Amino acid sequence: MRKSPLLELYIQEAEQEALKRGLEQGERKGTIENIIALLGTQFNTEAVHALKPALESIDNLQDLRQLLLTVPQSESLEAFMQTLHR
Repeated sequence: MRKSPLLELYIQEAEQEALKRGLEQGERKGTIENIIALLGTQFNTEAVHALKPALESIDNLQDLRQLLLTVPQSESLEAFMQTLHR
């Protein structure tokens, strides 16, 4: 049985949307891991891992990218945490 062109288009669009969401989720996860790794290197403390749930609660990838850029500028873990909670 052959699918209608409209159904094929719908399936293709649904697959593309799923792929896009999967890629974005992977990028979010990678950005969070990079933030934690940089903070751990910069401040050498186990407290960094306690920030993971707060970072994971951020849905906006752009916000996570901005946080990643603030890590090298943070003078302390507490300073980064203030940026995180804004």
